[in-house]
Amino acid sequence: MKITVAGHICLDMIPDWRQGNIKAIKPGHMLEMEGIKFSTGGAVANTGLALQKLGIQADLIGKIGKDYTGKIIIEVLQEKSPNGENIVDNMIVSKNEESSYSIILEPPDTDRIFLHSPGTNHTFNSDDLSIKDIKNTDLFHFGYPPVMKKMYRNKGQELAQIFQIARQASAITSLDMTMPDPKSEAGQVNWKAVLRNVLPYVDIFLPSLQEIMYMLNYDDYYYSDKDLSIKLLEDIGSQLLKMGTKVVVLKLGEQGLYLQTDTIPHNSLSQFSTLIDLSEWNSQKLLSPCFKTRVQGTTGAGDSAIAGFLSQIIKGKSAAEALNMAAAVGACCVEEVDATGGIIPLNQVEQRIQNGWSKSLTSWNLNNSIYDNHLGLWKFE
Repeated sequence: MKITVAGHICLDMIPDWRQGNIKAIKPGHMLEMEGIKFSTGGAVANTGLALQKLGIQADLIGKIGKDYTGKIIIEVLQEKSPNGENIVDNMIVSKNEESSYSIILEPPDTDRIFLHSPGTNHTFNSDDLSIKDIKNTDLFHFGYPPVMKKMYRNKGQELAQIFQIARQASAITSLDMTMPDPKSEAGQVNWKAVLRNVLPYVDIFLPSLQEIMYMLNYDDYYYSDKDLSIKLLEDIGSQLLKMGTKVVVLKLGEQGLYLQTDTIPHNSLSQFSTLIDLSEWNSQKLLSPCFKTRVQGTTGAGDSAIAGFLSQIIKGKSAAEALNMAAAVGACCVEEVDATGGIIPLNQVEQRIQNGWSKSLTSWNLNNSIYDNHLGLWKFE
């Protein structure tokens, strides 16, 4: 079984800022750093490498330039990938464009500051992907269209075309988002219109709660934990299911993950009905708290949780098992500072769960729910 991960990829450059605050940056003044770290960012690197480190065969399709930044991206991927020698096989290399990069400033006691160049991500389009690229894949996952210009313009026409290509290849389809800058072009897009055009071709939709509240025009998309309720999650899940997707997973940060599904008719989801027991996926509403762990960094946690979830689908597991594994792999991720350093093989994650890895307590109002003690999930009628 194989998964293909496509979409946004970039090089993250992170100066090691150990002294001085943001006010130390002044025109004409030099501020001494301790060093610099190079890492790959974006869904292709984060979710793709996480899948590979779990032990899942995963092809990576991102678009880079034939420049120094692109060379470093390839070198970093080769260094971190268990099968690095084949990492370049499916990458799209543009001769006349610049690769994407981010300079991430992390001064002490200050939120991170991102200096981002979209580069080739803005020109990624359906012509960059053909059925032959994914003809042997079982599941096609695409990530971060809000930071890829051709993916969100014209009501997501190019993004819908990409998912139609994946459907023609008989692949299960999966989509992840990222938060657009409200003041940018992406922030002014009619995301409801994009979702209506794209979600009929998407089997599994996995946005964060904040991202989707923004896209569905909720006034208070910067929610606090006290604002969360099962009613809110059910409302959002129902809206998305009506738009055409069949499985919704909402990433809730430190509050865990929520899954909601529709009744899934046979043969409606590519290979889905041949891989899973539909009776274990139909009309599900599940909430998984986070596993207890010592958080070292949250970079890539959502992408890693998605890798855990998708790994279970191609293994034919139930919705409850897939959501539980998503929570577990996300927890492994935050045990290290970078996006994939904490990811361990799938059998080791399973062993941690079997050894009684406990979950955090939840403050949710969980009336009309049943607790599955074996998996640590809440099930709702």
